[in-house]
Amino acid sequence: MIGVFSAVVSQSRLTRIRLVTIDNPAFRVHYRLTFAILLACTTLVCSRQYIGEHIRCIASGVPINVVNTFCFFTATYTLPDTNHSAHPGVGPVQWDSRSVRHSYYQWVPFVLFGQALLFYLPHLMWRSYEAGTIALLVNGLQRLYLKADGDQDVAVPGAPNIPSEATRWAKMREVMNHLDTVTRFRLNRNWAAVLIGCEVINLVNVLFQMKLMDKFLGGQFYGYGLHAFDDDSKLFDRVFPKMTKCDFHKFGPSGTMQTHDAMCVMALNIINEKIYVVLWFWFVFVLVPVSVAALVWRGFQYALHSRESFNRLLLRESSPGTRLDPVDLAIIARQTTYSDWLFMYYLSGNMDGAVFRDLLHSFATGLRKEPGSQDSDDDDTAPLGKAI
Repeated sequence: MIGVFSAVVSQSRLTRIRLVTIDNPAFRVHYRLTFAILLACTTLVCSRQYIGEHIRCIASGVPINVVNTFCFFTATYTLPDTNHSAHPGVGPVQWDSRSVRHSYYQWVPFVLFGQALLFYLPHLMWRSYEAGTIALLVNGLQRLYLKADGDQDVAVPGAPNIPSEATRWAKMREVMNHLDTVTRFRLNRNWAAVLIGCEVINLVNVLFQMKLMDKFLGGQFYGYGLHAFDDDSKLFDRVFPKMTKCDFHKFGPSGTMQTHDAMCVMALNIINEKIYVVLWFWFVFVLVPVSVAALVWRGFQYALHSRESFNRLLLRESSPGTRLDPVDLAIIARQTTYSDWLFMYYLSGNMDGAVFRDLLHSFATGLRKEPGSQDSDDDDTAPLGKAI
């Protein structure tokens, strides 16, 4: 079993270190952790090495392999009103018996795989819109390397390319030009809206999938996890019966119809019931502490991003150990939209702290010199750490 999960983790690249982040941890819970969990569940359901054959039936007068195949691909049934029998739901069929047919087990791996794709879709949408802009801008600025001007870039096999001082400042000039362009012409006005829209899609997706699983399990999923640890709960036997019945019809020697009453062992449901218990608790966790909390935090950001104290707290948190100029933070807070501010916030999380401090100071100085700025008449001769 460890081999199955390790194979899924390696295929989904969970262990790959990402040097550039374009979203928040809540987003990554959806398209990385939940995606991997659903893929692991799909692999586990399709694997026969732990449970053997998915179904085994007992019938007389008919080849067992034929009955097994027929009952798995058609449907089996249980009798919920049967109380005194060898197994729950299995007993003699009376004329007034109300049977419950079970055919969902054929679709479990397909549904789980489709759910995994739905959790990855919002990330794919956001990555397509962002188009690697942040990675392109911060490439080479994630770490501060102290090299003298004029030194050549050195390519070391197996190590990241270390930019020279001149290369680093040229890269910062490129980032500054980009920030100036997107701020002046409002090119980033939809950046935050698309990101938050994808986060809303994440929340809607969780709600939709919980509704889908409830419909898939016959209206039993919403309360499924609440009875997971009840010793006398019969919910698992109703939703995932281990013993079912199946009727196989064939013609006898005289041409009359013969009905063979088969009793089937559903070994697959041992795995299914555990999978949906795990998914119930995981989906509740992803819904409330992750998705809802992430959107509430976005609301706080939107309401407080224009406050200098909030900027100081958040930008210093994204660039730990960096002393940011309060005047620069005040200018950024007053003269940028939330979308530009959010873009700057993600830049700060992907840059070295000292590099971002110089970038923030240069950007704030440019905003202060713009015509119409309330700071344009102030003394703006304060020296930069290095001219850009």
